[in-house]
Amino acid sequence: MKKHIKLLTGLAFGIILWALILVFEHTLLFRAQELSLWIPTKIWFDGCMALPAGFLTYLAQFFNQFLFYPWLGALLLVLLWIAVYALTLRIFHVPARWATVGLIPAALLVACTMEVGYWIFQIKTPAYLFHATIGMLFTLLAVRAWQLLSKCGEEEGKKGVLNSVIQVLFVVVLIAGGYPLFGFYALLAAAVIALLVCLSKQKAATKICIALLVVLGIFLTPRLYYFAYTSVRKPMMYAAGLPRFDFVSQYIRFWIPYILLYLSPLALAFCFRKEKKESCQIPSSKQNMKKASLKQNKPLLFNGLIILCLAAVIAVFWYKDFNFHTELKVEEAMDRTDYKEVLRIVKNHNAHMEKAVPRYIKATKRATDAILELKDDLAKGKITQEEYDNLEKPYQKQLDKIHHKTEPTRLIVLAKNLALLKLGRAGDEMFKYLDGGAKPATPLDIRMMQVGGKMLYYNYARCNFCYRWCLEDGVEYGWKAEYMKYMAKTSILQGDYEASRKFTNTLSKTLFHRKWAKKYEAFADDPKKIPTDKEFATILPFYCYEDQLDGDNSLVEIYMLNYFAHSFANTTTPLFDEMGLMCALTLKDIPTFWQNFFRYANSHKEGRMPAHYQEAALLFGNLEPGNVDISKMPFDKTVQMKFKAFMEYARKYAVSANIERNPEVKKIFYDNFGDTYFYFYFFIRDVKSY
Repeated sequence: MKKHIKLLTGLAFGIILWALILVFEHTLLFRAQELSLWIPTKIWFDGCMALPAGFLTYLAQFFNQFLFYPWLGALLLVLLWIAVYALTLRIFHVPARWATVGLIPAALLVACTMEVGYWIFQIKTPAYLFHATIGMLFTLLAVRAWQLLSKCGEEEGKKGVLNSVIQVLFVVVLIAGGYPLFGFYALLAAAVIALLVCLSKQKAATKICIALLVVLGIFLTPRLYYFAYTSVRKPMMYAAGLPRFDFVSQYIRFWIPYILLYLSPLALAFCFRKEKKESCQIPSSKQNMKKASLKQNKPLLFNGLIILCLAAVIAVFWYKDFNFHTELKVEEAMDRTDYKEVLRIVKNHNAHMEKAVPRYIKATKRATDAILELKDDLAKGKITQEEYDNLEKPYQKQLDKIHHKTEPTRLIVLAKNLALLKLGRAGDEMFKYLDGGAKPATPLDIRMMQVGGKMLYYNYARCNFCYRWCLEDGVEYGWKAEYMKYMAKTSILQGDYEASRKFTNTLSKTLFHRKWAKKYEAFADDPKKIPTDKEFATILPFYCYEDQLDGDNSLVEIYMLNYFAHSFANTTTPLFDEMGLMCALTLKDIPTFWQNFFRYANSHKEGRMPAHYQEAALLFGNLEPGNVDISKMPFDKTVQMKFKAFMEYARKYAVSANIERNPEVKKIFYDNFGDTYFYFYFFIRDVKSY
């Protein structure tokens, strides 16, 4: 029965987590393997082993590739966590009645793994999702191997001496041989062994010898191995195998589950020693029976408390930002050229955000009023700029948190616009979706370029920029399948078929990207197929720009807006012209709008003018009536009626005075005109790209 309790606990833990990960993190798992790479060649293996903890990296990358099928990768990850749980029970002799205690290291691994969020785009730890799990599994396997070798540790005589020698040799091999393979985790295993020896009934000489050996080994081994590696700084030798989070105060939250994880085996060593045999005496009185009943209920209450605590830890550290997960889903759909799915995802996202808006109206008003009062005080000289910056920070943080719950990020907005443009529906639907500019919910200095910029540049045929950023990020963060795919595709579009073959040949050696490589190799072999391909056919119309030397300063949106809105090449396409008009609408620059409006009208002479372009022309024609005569333009009646109604509301609510100060007014206008360019022009302000 006791064995069944342990087994059922582990199975329940694994099944629940597998289901949760598949339901909530399906797209994260797939993106994680795209942002990794494993090639079964000696060169790749040697590259991994050129750094301490190289074998850990190699194994993590090997397992990470199975996330190509999220259900399979998640299953492997969960099985490794169950293995950690089983080893914890064995090593620390956790009795069946306290079985949930054995889940502590495994649950902390879940927290470490699922807290990643936007770090997945910046962290230099390869195959992050598997890295800590495999490292901790090695630590526990090493400790268990030591236990099996030292079973006769309490024996006397020659066997006892021999056993002590074996233990010492094992620790030496573990530290000296394990460090280059598993880095910090080999040192952690040695520390756990030393603690278990000190808590055991072995001879004092053995305890002192192993304890000193471990202390000296932990201190000296990284220093000595420093001379064997040519690309690692000395302080980082002690952090080999650890996640590569920066050691700064704003990132301390990411370190908390790791610190708890590394302390957990040391704490368990203190808490659980050899189990005392249970007394089998039968209670002889009612009082004794009550005591026995309480004794039996104690484990139940304790296990329940442990489960609640572990669930709380996992819930707190599990990264649950809705915008982040929507970005992942949108990019996955865009990669499949499923533009309708992109719009479906964004609609669901908008519905979720719109429900949250009423809850935050009052909080938004308080924060905006406070900031505007500070601005007034600054303008009147009552406070200095430094005082303003310090006083404004908490209110701005509050607004940022509200925006995370009520607004999409710019990447979601741009992906939506791209999908609409490719479907030919941008002019009628561009402003029917929620707009805004929520910052990514992370303390990281994350850029859109790192998250989805390459996808945008590729789809708009800005091939040099896409290739350049893949190359730079490959050098900075390590080569990944995603980078190689974009570099292969941009090379095909630019006619550099030999370069594309370099990347497809590399990907053809992997387990799961061979089919992809074969597909795109065919375009290099027969370029005539390129215009007929569904994916390339939607990109080629943007490939009509003139050569020019420019830069984006890693600000994707600002660069794209200015590039398309101000590009007037001799040869353009209708799709290119429409993109220029869309960018002009976003920039809200009236002269630029009219230039792009007439260019669009000349290339789209057939059919009606889309509603949003009519709205912009009607609005700008009234705002600056002297520039362009709009009296003869055939505006739709519905557009004219909406404009008239909007202006009546504007006079009623004094839009110019209340636009920032009163979120309630903004909500009223959104409910009535949120699907028009009029609302976007007046109410979507101070949107910052990143």
